[in-house]
Amino acid sequence: MATTAMRRAWKAYASLSKARLSALVASTSTAGFVLGSGEHVDVPKLGWTTLGTLGAACAANATNQLMEVTHDARMTRTRIRPLPSGRLRRPHAVAFALVCGGLGVATLHSQTNDLAAGLAAGTIALYTLAYTPMKQRHPINTWIGAVVGALPPLIGWAAAQGQLDPGAGVLALGLYFWQIPHFMALAWLCKDDYVRGGYRMVSLADVSGKKTAAIAMRNALYMAPLGFLAVSTGVATNPFAYECVAMSAAFGLVASSMYRNPSLQQARKLFRASLIHLPAFMGALMLHRRPNAALVLEGDRKENKDNREEEGSKQWRREGGALPSMSSPPFPFLPIPPMHYPTSVECQTDTEE
Repeated sequence: MATTAMRRAWKAYASLSKARLSALVASTSTAGFVLGSGEHVDVPKLGWTTLGTLGAACAANATNQLMEVTHDARMTRTRIRPLPSGRLRRPHAVAFALVCGGLGVATLHSQTNDLAAGLAAGTIALYTLAYTPMKQRHPINTWIGAVVGALPPLIGWAAAQGQLDPGAGVLALGLYFWQIPHFMALAWLCKDDYVRGGYRMVSLADVSGKKTAAIAMRNALYMAPLGFLAVSTGVATNPFAYECVAMSAAFGLVASSMYRNPSLQQARKLFRASLIHLPAFMGALMLHRRPNAALVLEGDRKENKDNREEEGSKQWRREGGALPSMSSPPFPFLPIPPMHYPTSVECQTDTEE
């Protein structure tokens, strides 16, 4: 009986946090950490970064559901979520969001650095204070949501390096452009549901579906130059540039099929293609990654410093330590004064006197 109750509670909180989506978000932070690392990846720090980002993602998703209970209750796709269905009470969901968010940001602050923690806190704020309210007001919410989704790779990069540079933008831009076709396909598939929920999506004002498909196709093709950006910023080797073009062309081709024949079937194909494209893009980028030049240079400088200190220590020991330097005359350029040692007769004379 207790085991059954625990299993139900676990499923309810997993649904509240959108566990699979949160895991995907955390994986992009993991990829950002690897890309921002030097020749050697700090595995324990990588684990803390992933865990902290996961906590922040769970908090954002739980808060999103807290804010959209009435809207979710109207939609077929979301009415079975824990809050509309009554499987969780609101105070429990609030406590869950606060604990996940607090622990996530605190973990990044204590185990990585302030920049990573600040980006995580900013992601939660942007998701809950900008993206979520805008969903009921304007279709621009999709692009705001894409910005939110592009931040986790920056959290990982910042955790690894302590700063952000142009190379950090490669995966972030990839996430941004990828989300547009992904959500355009979803918006067309769930068009009627979004009407019932009161959400403002591009697809609701698009009778033919061509506008929705065109937006998806453009953004799929926008990913093509990212391979060359990765090479020019030193993030990846040359093969990734051509692989990125090929993957983007294939992604854009699926979107073009939806543009030529807008339908639920084509939208479903585009949605599935997006689920294949993202792991392929991240996997290829990490496969062809170049160690972060700044961290490699810093490591070389530290190694050279350690080698110089070790060589100096060896030389000090070979020369007899500090005794030779202590026994040498302080002013070697001056003549050494004559030394007169009294004889035993002179000592006796002085004593008698």
